[in-house]
Amino acid sequence: MQVEIYQWLVPLIGLIYIFRTVRQYLNKKRSVRNMAVWVIFWSTIILLAIVPNEISFKIADLLGFKNNVNAIIFVALGLLFLLVFYLSSTIEKLENQITELVRKMALEEDDE
Repeated sequence: MQVEIYQWLVPLIGLIYIFRTVRQYLNKKRSVRNMAVWVIFWSTIILLAIVPNEISFKIADLLGFKNNVNAIIFVALGLLFLLVFYLSSTIEKLENQITELVRKMALEEDDE
């Protein structure tokens, strides 16, 4: 079995980002949930880089795709859409919190 460049480069990059994410959690810059999501993401990327054919063919069989590359692209797009939805919801929640905070501060200033 010939090892391609990406099969050692991607795991190395993934491990760097896992280490960085855990360090940010330990420095209280990330929540446990956020850290877990990114560690799972990078672990999956590492696994796909090390054994790409086995995993991609299993995903293709599971989802009914004839081509393993199409299956991986489909799953990746689905995960990206989920991430965009999650980020959009988080931004909306933060905007609402900021609006409430500004209103509260304005009312407190008005009382003085």
